[in-house]
Amino acid sequence: MNRFLFSVALCISILPLGAQHSPLLEETALIRFKPLDEKGIAVADWKDVTPEGPRLLGITVYTLSFEDAGLAITYSLEKPERDFFYDIRLSIKDEDGMVIFPEIWSLKGSHKNISREHEHLKAIWANALEESLDFNRQYTLQFTARLYGGLVLLGVSCEKRPAFTYREQLPNYLGLITGSGLIVVGQVYKANADKDYDKYLGLWQNGSSNDEASPFLDAARNKDDTYKILSITGVAVLGLDAANFAFRYFKHKKKLRQYRKYCPREETPEKRPPAFQLSITPGGAGLRAVARF
Repeated sequence: MNRFLFSVALCISILPLGAQHSPLLEETALIRFKPLDEKGIAVADWKDVTPEGPRLLGITVYTLSFEDAGLAITYSLEKPERDFFYDIRLSIKDEDGMVIFPEIWSLKGSHKNISREHEHLKAIWANALEESLDFNRQYTLQFTARLYGGLVLLGVSCEKRPAFTYREQLPNYLGLITGSGLIVVGQVYKANADKDYDKYLGLWQNGSSNDEASPFLDAARNKDDTYKILSITGVAVLGLDAANFAFRYFKHKKKLRQYRKYCPREETPEKRPPAFQLSITPGGAGLRAVARF
């Protein structure tokens, strides 16, 4: 009894610490299986019975088998964001509803700090057949993947929905106005250059002297050069502005997609209430209080 009370008190004391490390997302796959003895070889007759609902982390279980007395699971997860990682939690529920958790030492393979590899992973619950399972009994393996990471690394905050309003687009509107303005002014110079050139032709065709006609030709050439510079510059400004707008727009769409994924119903992970669960420790050590954050 004293041991039980001490476990509960310990769980309560670490609540504030655990709340700081709450997972961003959590998904559980339920796998119903029955250990069978086929000519002296342990076989897991299994079926993936993942409940309906959003597949937040894309858990895919490929095989469930016994390796010696260990229960081996091969699986894949959705590729995590950079600097994000997964932790795997396993538990087994028997026909009577009793939940069994593995000891920390008994978990082998890919189950902790999974970040780089995310396909064809393997986790092993060592000695599960010897310590926790009986042949020809029905069990449900609860395979839980938890994703951890800092949203600040993505530039996303659950406190504020990513926005791309007219205010955020103002620099692009200024670029559009500037580029268009340069092109319009260039057209004005082009029109004036055409007028000066027409005056030059008129004077030259009417027999005017070169000294009288050439200033209009020089003015037409200068204005035409200015027209070309303004037009090229305007087109370049519009091109850069369009590229910048596209980059910012798709970056916003990515942040919005991440916000919708990691901030369901506008709830921050830190506000998720902790849950307690009582379970039996393999080996008959008695009741254990488990705090799941």
